[in-house]
Parts: sequence; C-alpha cells; structure tokens
Amino acid sequence: MLNLYIIVFLLLITNISSSSDLPRISCYRISGVPTRNNDIEGETYKSSLRFIGKTSPVTEILINQANFYWIGLISIGTPKRTFRIDFDTGSTDLWVPSIQCHSSCENKAKYDSNKSNTSRANGAAFRIVYGDGSFANGVFVNDTVTIGNLSILNQAFAQAKNISGFSTSTFDGVLGLAYSSLGTSGQTSIFYNMWQQGLITNPIFSFYFNPDPDAYPGGELIFGDVDPTKYSGSITYANVIIHAYWEFMMNNIQVNNTIICSNCRAILDTGTTLIIGPKIQIALLHRTIGAIFDEETGLYMVDCYTRLLSSFPDVNFSIGNSTFTLSVLQYLLIFNDDDKYICYTVFQGVNLHDNTGALIWILGDYFLNRFYSIYDLNLNRIGLAKSISYDYFQLSPISLFTYSNKTIQFSFNPIFIWLLFVCNILLK
Repeated sequence: MLNLYIIVFLLLITNISSSSDLPRISCYRISGVPTRNNDIEGETYKSSLRFIGKTSPVTEILINQANFYWIGLISIGTPKRTFRIDFDTGSTDLWVPSIQCHSSCENKAKYDSNKSNTSRANGAAFRIVYGDGSFANGVFVNDTVTIGNLSILNQAFAQAKNISGFSTSTFDGVLGLAYSSLGTSGQTSIFYNMWQQGLITNPIFSFYFNPDPDAYPGGELIFGDVDPTKYSGSITYANVIIHAYWEFMMNNIQVNNTIICSNCRAILDTGTTLIIGPKIQIALLHRTIGAIFDEETGLYMVDCYTRLLSSFPDVNFSIGNSTFTLSVLQYLLIFNDDDKYICYTVFQGVNLHDNTGALIWILGDYFLNRFYSIYDLNLNRIGLAKSISYDYFQLSPISLFTYSNKTIQFSFNPIFIWLLFVCNILLK
C-alpha cells in the first residue's frame, strides 16, 4: 500500500503598495494516494466539475479531485478563525461549515457566529449542488473575511449546516471566483467586495500552478494584478462571452490535420481536474491520438509500452492569435496497477452546457498547469500565457516507451493513481 503524502498549504500575503506587494496566496497542493476501492460507499468524493443548477441538468457523475486540488488559508470573524479553502473559478459563493454542522463536518474547521464580534445576521438561504450530487446548504451571514492582512468588511458568506460529498476532502470550504450571476441572488461575492472596498488596485486575479508535485510552493493566486515572473512570452486575451463562468470562444482544437472542434465554447475552471469536452468531439480526439475507451474508469487509455513517444501527436488549442499546445507527456496519466503500468489521457467526454444550452469545453487543471491564467473583471476577458513550468514532464517508469529514441530519466510518480481508484462510475 502506497503511503499518503501531504504538502501543507501556506498563506503569504503582504500590504498593497506596489505590484510586488499585492495580496497573494501561495498555493500548495495536497495530494493523497488512496488504496484501490471500486465499491466506494457512503458519501461520494467531490466532483471535479462545479455546476450549480443554473446550467442544463448534468446527469453524469465525473472523476473527482478529492486528492488533487489547490487550497490556501483565509480567516473569518473577530477574533479570527482560520479555514482551508479551495479557490474555484467555476462557482461564486463562499461557504464554510457552520458550528451546527455535525457528523458530515467532522475534522473540518467550523464557523460560530456567536463567537465573532463582527458577525451580522443575513438570513438568506444557501444551497449549492455539484456535478456528482454532492452539496452544501445553510444560511448566509455577514462578517469580516481576512486574507493575510487584507480584511473584507461585512462580507456575505454561507455557513453550511449540511454538506455531503466532502468527508474525504482536506479543505474546509470553497471560495468562488466566477461572475455574480452564478451566485446566490442579492449576495456580493468576495472578489467584487475587494474591488468595491478599494482593497485591490485592479479587478483582476491570476493563477499559477506548478505541475511538479515536489515544487515548493506549488502555485500562486494573486489578487489585483499578474505576476510576470510566472510566465514567459506575451499574454493572449479572449473576451468573456457570457458573464457567468469565465467563458470564451476557442478558434479550434486540432490534432495533426484533424479539426476536433471549430468555434467552440470553453471555460477556465480551477475547480476541474481534467480537460472536459463534448463526447463526440472527445471520441474524435482519441481516435486521432490512438486511444481506446476503458468502460471501467470512463477514461481513454493508450499503449505506452511499445509506442514511440514520437507517435503521439500534440493537441493544439487555438485561442485568439495564439496556439496552446499539450504534448504527449503533458496529457498522459501514468499509474501502476499490480506492477503493470497503465496510461490514460487527461481528456474526458461529458456533454455539459452553458447557460444558453450550448455545449462547452472545460479547461481544467491539466491545462492550467501549463498556462498562466488571468481573469479580468474590468475588461471582461481571460488571459493565457505559457507558464514558467510548461516544460516540466511527469516522471514515468523506464520500462515505458521502450523503443523511444528519447533519453529521459524515468521513475514512477504516484500522484495520478487516485484518478482511477476513485472513478468506479461508468459514463454512459
């Protein structure tokens, strides 16, 4: 049985006076490698997709990210109570467990309004439902939310009295960073309040994720600007077309000479682990790559024992005037099962829709690991640039790609094994 390993997330934020002093969160990945269990009972793991019912119904249960996500620390109340938070560009509301949440909130920090001098009653009802049926519900309250030494006064957030599907997650709650239209009506999101209260110089935030599991820190969320030390080259911008998710138009996705989709809609979502696309388009992508569908996991697998690395094509995403490329060692997941290595891709087919009913692509963490992402509320646009960690490649067993001409030092990295273990649900 593989040992679990944990890298604790830290919070490092300073006063606002210049670009280098903007509020930022140093993100550290918490990763675990569970034992294999194809009959998971009780509460499900949290889905990697964050949809709240304002979209078309989502019936598929997706691969979770219970042991692969990015969190930081915030504090709520006076005196302060610290919470481990998952920052999510695919939802809007902030919620943490309430002191009234009992069995389903074990081992999580809880908010007690009676112990905060700055707590104010709100009373609005809260409920959020995720793609796998997990949920949180409760009631809104207003209090001071602190990120480092930056305090957002009278911030509305939900104290969750009931949660389901989070018993295995190491974070306490979720802080949404999408547009207000996805949030609970009448409540102002924390990022909007940061800007309205004059706490940040620009209504922009940006993410850097490092795909190297041993990197310290593992990433950064910065409020108010971008960090030019975390990307190379120029930034490509695309306009947000619907003010809900951070949704924009891609020119196309291309593999070799095959166009997988044209004029396709996409969102950037830090709350999604994989890269998700419509089933038909994902099937075409995998036929071009040379992958076959594995019904047990809902993923596509490839032969990585005898195929040359050079036989795997790049996957190219055309956005704006730029092409964002994922090469084979950037889109394969490699794990060990009874001393046999199995290789899957990070692309998964699920028919999901935006608020207009159009099919969408979701560019999750395996895309954002390679490309620095910017979210500009003032100009309603997203920005992408090549991450400084773009060239990191996951380490793999030396027995794989045996006939490859490439000389790469391989050693097995177990970070991806959970993807198969927790996915015991067929996507039909």
